[in-house]
Amino acid sequence: MLVDDERPSRELLRLMIDWEDAGFSIVCEANNGKDALSKYFIYKPDLVITDIQMPIMDGLMLIQHIKRANADQIIIVLSCHELFDYARSAIKLGVSDYLIKDTLTPDELLDTLLRVKKTLPVNDVSVGAFRLPVQISDCSPRIRKIVEYILQNYETDINLSTLAETFDVHKTYLARVFKNETGMSIYETVLKLRIEKAKQLLSNPDMAVTSIIEKVGFRSPQSFYTLFKKHTGLSPSEYRDKMT
Repeated sequence: MLVDDERPSRELLRLMIDWEDAGFSIVCEANNGKDALSKYFIYKPDLVITDIQMPIMDGLMLIQHIKRANADQIIIVLSCHELFDYARSAIKLGVSDYLIKDTLTPDELLDTLLRVKKTLPVNDVSVGAFRLPVQISDCSPRIRKIVEYILQNYETDINLSTLAETFDVHKTYLARVFKNETGMSIYETVLKLRIEKAKQLLSNPDMAVTSIIEKVGFRSPQSFYTLFKKHTGLSPSEYRDKMT
């Protein structure tokens, strides 16, 4: 997530390097701390790059709020030479690095991203474990964002209606476009993710099945047992026996 109250600064950051080539995608932008904070809880970005001096809520306050919610969040600060004391304050709050806006070069930005990338957490849903019928890179930016959101929030009460509300799009339109672009319905995508994660957790013999059901987002044990067997051909206990 890029946070800066100056649009030219955000555009410059976007165009300075090939983000996808560096292994990143910009999931959202914000023009002040308050806007960024609300988007942070929607998109849950792995990395936040934020300016310090902004209206409504400045970068330091934003960092405090984010760190309070997630102490491990990776944050890079953008600072001007004359605001270096603010960058120092941000470092005390636990940011990973800072960049001087006035002298920032593409090589410096890329080096910083590659260094920070090594510290980023890996999504606990194995990419080998979950595949769409098409490459996500072939989808439109909006659908890519929705797929990424599903990957991060599949364990919550997520469905077509909640996604349509979150991304401010009519649910009938969303259902059609999502299926056309990904080859799967939203329901199928969420269900497949939950089943794949349940399979991973069942390989741990010490984890109770009731805990697994809750952790992967099923609200009904009966529904979990029925759908798990339908998709794997085995009951959860049979699958666990096979794995262990």
